[in-house]
Amino acid sequence: MSAKKQVKQSKSSDKKFKTPNAGRRLKNLSHSLSWALRHAAPQLGLTMTPDGFVPVQEILQCNHSKFKAGYSNSDIVEVVRTNVKKRFTIAVKPASDYYDDKDGHIECIRANQGHTIKSVDPDQLLTRLSPEELAAFPTIVHGTYFGAWDAIKKCGYLSRMNRQHIHFAVGLLGEDGVISGMRKSCEVYVYIDPVKCANDNIIFYRSDNGVLLTAAKDGKLELTYLKKATDKNGNTLYVR
Repeated sequence: MSAKKQVKQSKSSDKKFKTPNAGRRLKNLSHSLSWALRHAAPQLGLTMTPDGFVPVQEILQCNHSKFKAGYSNSDIVEVVRTNVKKRFTIAVKPASDYYDDKDGHIECIRANQGHTIKSVDPDQLLTRLSPEELAAFPTIVHGTYFGAWDAIKKCGYLSRMNRQHIHFAVGLLGEDGVISGMRKSCEVYVYIDPVKCANDNIIFYRSDNGVLLTAAKDGKLELTYLKKATDKNGNTLYVR
């Protein structure tokens, strides 16, 4: 085989194998960051402030198997930059917020929503909506699945499950810049009455990536706060 053909074959091989592997590697990092920053930071020994931020360097030095792929600071920056749902925020924070013996500033990262970690303070992580702001939303919708919807009808409420909050979008994915708040695979759309929630002082928050969240009353939002539910094709499943 000529040297020219070898070079051509090598470039073709790079395109075929290296690029997908690099993308898969960053996707794995994104999943690992979501897991650590939303659910596992205390168990991993990561230093987390009440606003959900963790020093990037601690993640890079974490010895858990999920972070053993030799990730770099630039890998984390790239995950944050390219994440379609804008799940993460990077910020420069005072080092003294994390370490008693350090001055200056350090780079930190947090997940923008979805936490089960109880030490995270929603009033430091999120933006609380006033009743007037809440009532002004034309659409607040929760995405779920047929099996879960049957359970919701049976128990009579939406539940935050193990998380701090129930999650909502301000429209269906792709509408008016809506990028997060539900999964693409959701089969049922549950629409909330924002005016009734506001009148009953149900506290809602907005995350940096546009997700609306509420703990409702003890983690349960009763069906009386629903307007309707439909399937993906717009067929009505429930009307209050």
